Amino acid sequence: RTSAQICAQIKDPLMNGSRTLADIAEHVKKDALVAWGWAPGPGREPAPGSAEETFAAIETWAAAGAPCPAQ
Repeated sequence: RTSAQICAQIKDPLMNGSRTLADIAEHVKKDALVAWGWAPGPGREPAPGSAEETFAAIETWAAAGAPCPAQ
């Protein structure tokens, strides 16, 4: 998927579990399965950043109107 396709998917309630962007930010911040990505255990590369940083980035993106890159 392209960045534009992923962006559109995140924003589409039919594809994101009927979540608002605020819901998605909270999901990233609090969901245990999502948090696993930042602490996946021995022998696995963690996701960059942290849940808190990703939460803040989603909030900033949403406040800016949640623009998506051009296709």
